[in-house]
Amino acid sequence: MQFTIKELLEKYQIIVPQLQRDYAQGRGSEADLRKSFVSKIKQALQNESKPLNLDFIYGYTEATSNESIAFKPIDGQQRLTTLWLMLWFLSPRENNIIPFENQKFLSNFTYETRLSTKRFCLNLVSKPISLQTDRSISEQITDTPWFMASWSNDPTIISMLNMLDTLKEEMEEKEIAWENLANNKKITFDYIDIKSEEFKLTDELYIKMNSRGKPLTLFENFKAQFSSLLSLGITDYTDLKLEYEGTKVSYQQYFAFNIDSIWMDLFWKYRNKVKTNIDDCIYNFINFVAEFLFYKDNPKTLSSEIIIDFDFLNNVFASKKNIDFLLNSLDWLSKIEDINHFFETLFNGLSTFDDAPNDYFYRAITDTSFDVKDRVIIYTILRYCTALSIMAVDDELKCLVRIVRNLLFTVRQPNQRRKIEYVSNLRLPNVADYCKFIDAIIEKKNQGKTKSFYQIFADNEFTGFAKDYIHNEKAKAKVIVSKPNLKQSIHQLEEHSQIQGNTVNFKLDSADIENKIKAFLEIWSNEVESNLIIRALLTIDDYSVRTHPYSALGEIWYLGCSDFWNRILTAFSNTLDSFLILYLKTSGNTPTEKLTTIIENYPSDNWNWRYYFIKYKAITKNPYLSLNLFTWDDENGFITNSLGNSGTHPLHSYHLNPYLIALKILFDSNKQVTLSWGRFTKISYIIVAGKIYISVGKEGWVIEPKGNYKVNSDIVQKYVLEEKDDKHILKETNDKDKIGIAKDFISDILNI
Repeated sequence: MQFTIKELLEKYQIIVPQLQRDYAQGRGSEADLRKSFVSKIKQALQNESKPLNLDFIYGYTEATSNESIAFKPIDGQQRLTTLWLMLWFLSPRENNIIPFENQKFLSNFTYETRLSTKRFCLNLVSKPISLQTDRSISEQITDTPWFMASWSNDPTIISMLNMLDTLKEEMEEKEIAWENLANNKKITFDYIDIKSEEFKLTDELYIKMNSRGKPLTLFENFKAQFSSLLSLGITDYTDLKLEYEGTKVSYQQYFAFNIDSIWMDLFWKYRNKVKTNIDDCIYNFINFVAEFLFYKDNPKTLSSEIIIDFDFLNNVFASKKNIDFLLNSLDWLSKIEDINHFFETLFNGLSTFDDAPNDYFYRAITDTSFDVKDRVIIYTILRYCTALSIMAVDDELKCLVRIVRNLLFTVRQPNQRRKIEYVSNLRLPNVADYCKFIDAIIEKKNQGKTKSFYQIFADNEFTGFAKDYIHNEKAKAKVIVSKPNLKQSIHQLEEHSQIQGNTVNFKLDSADIENKIKAFLEIWSNEVESNLIIRALLTIDDYSVRTHPYSALGEIWYLGCSDFWNRILTAFSNTLDSFLILYLKTSGNTPTEKLTTIIENYPSDNWNWRYYFIKYKAITKNPYLSLNLFTWDDENGFITNSLGNSGTHPLHSYHLNPYLIALKILFDSNKQVTLSWGRFTKISYIIVAGKIYISVGKEGWVIEPKGNYKVNSDIVQKYVLEEKDDKHILKETNDKDKIGIAKDFISDILNI
């Protein structure tokens, strides 16, 4: 029999019995699954969408004390609770109160698990609430007079509040959604009463399976359903056999023989390392494999379109190649005597540039710091080791993981919150592309086992990543193959935290590359100030990277700062190579001495912006701003601003003109010279002795008297000040640059 949630509420009281667990779909840990489910419902509630059936909901009916009939769900509690919350959220309201005709059926839903939950459900339906658009629903409900503080300890109530917040975020066209949910049968489910004449069952079996009111774990349910899948005719391996201890067995038998023996032993070794139970760890691993293989086979599917449930897992593992990958991976892992040691050995000297444990198996079974990069890396390891029966870490495995890691770090984009750095742009739906490369290079290795991965990479064409980065990694492989003595140096370079495997800026085929790498590692170390590196680099060329193509104060360009060099060092430029050559030619006992010499040797015959940034270290090292991110509204580089925010709206933070900073530093101990910040489109300026403002204009320094103050005529004559709109323009002279002339001018003003 098919019902809608409204029809079931109008026919019965829905009472979630005491033996049931708390409402789980709203848990904080289930955010992704919750949004995915709501998104699926939302799609179905649109007028043009097909109706959605949510499968079977079964339970039993019994008479209540008030002579009505109650339906007590055994399976379907979670879906029923979510649909009831949707009805409450979408219901029309009059003066912030749900109409009586809707209250009547909505009040037919409650929980017996806790008295607090029962009272909460009753008050939610009967009490007024305004549902303001600018506040979360949970905040509005917890602020009402009827919400008791002790209810914050009820996990079902908290989960309900989380779900209501998600509904507010996701459900937009409420009137249409209400009609389609309540009246147009767009969301239905199949209803079974297990005590009806049709079934004549009792809840005895369920109670036995749920001893002490505890439901079966996801994994226990999965084992039963998965074992059933392996014996059905819907797979493409129904009649095939596997080798098990000298005999041929079916896939179902193979799974059953191993899941509670050697595979369980594999996970049991981690019982003291994980916070969850072992069943959850097994389920996490199988879930990871299923999700990864699904996206590998379905690259056009969006993450919002899938729900990882039993049907999803069954669909993935109905394919022989997928079930084989899962079984082979579990078999291989079970044969590794010390998995943690295996991964520690593998990642010794091979960084993945995060602080998570090196034990990738631990990360997979606990879902700890297990992003797309890590999923692709462990897939690479499992794919290679199972295909070629690799039982110990060797150089070839490390090289394969290194190559894949390097390519993964090229899939990136500027961080929108901090555009001076890159963040990963890897997406699960794109793993099909990444696997094209991984599967192809492993297949080539399988065909020619005597060839190294670098030789295979150098000799063949591959796809799966952007052509440019495939080309760059291939060129690197050719260098390592032709000059194996450079392998260690190149690997050392790749491990630098600001390079992260991306050596695009290095001419690895140059004759003195080993010395250049050594020079680079000397310079970009914790012992050398970024200010020195910036100024020395600018002696070669303008190497800056544009981070924002537009702002109200012009384009925004980045020069680098401590711990955030990656966006500079991995954006293609010839400057780095020329700089390293110059560094190697420069005398000095330390990197600091060499960089200082490079800066001091820079010619001062052209007073362009680079001259000022190189000569006056206060521009790139000062107590005010340290990002070295600058707006640029002047080709001469004079109308610029040093920013303190590199995000999407950098002008929301305060900013200063860097030339004003350098000028202020020259009078740092003089309290009569003060620096005033700018914000948004406002400019920064210096106030001198409360008499004049000094700001920056395209023609030179802008001198503006404060109040009735007038600049002394002798000073006007001395500095050849040009009068313009009640202001004066101060320009550099043949023997004084902009900052030098301004310093003298301020000194004269202070001495008057």
